[in-house]
Amino acid sequence: MLPKLNDYNDLILKLDFNINRLRESNHIYDLLDCMLTLNSLPEWIIASDTANESLKKVADEKVKIMKGLNGFVFDEYELFNNIDHQLRFVRLLCNHTKHKSNSKLIPKIESIPGTTFPMVLPARFCIIVAVGNLRVDGEFIAFQVSEFWKNEILKH
Repeated sequence: MLPKLNDYNDLILKLDFNINRLRESNHIYDLLDCMLTLNSLPEWIIASDTANESLKKVADEKVKIMKGLNGFVFDEYELFNNIDHQLRFVRLLCNHTKHKSNSKLIPKIESIPGTTFPMVLPARFCIIVAVGNLRVDGEFIAFQVSEFWKNEILKH
């Protein structure tokens, strides 16, 4: 059966495919695929004929946060525990790849050796993304935002 991309439920299946591929490959291209899918997911929810109004409302609120329509506040030190900053990060990273800016305000994507805490064996290199003065495990953000959207979809 060929995959289809008709609504946000299909995009969630694509996201699962991207996440599984990223887990296996640990490759920066696969991280970018995840981020691009996560960036577009809330807009697909808003445009859906099948999503209920409460889910569309959440998606609309998050798109406004991601785009900075209510004022853009981004604190890289909140990335580990604040979904709104994680969503802004996804948007910034996707815009960087789209526009390729050298602005210090847009995260620089680079793959450098690093491991996460807690340490797991076998240790492996992570895809580290530089954000301001902080270096962030890109997979962590992708997995966190993916779980956020899956939980929101299940709640509504």
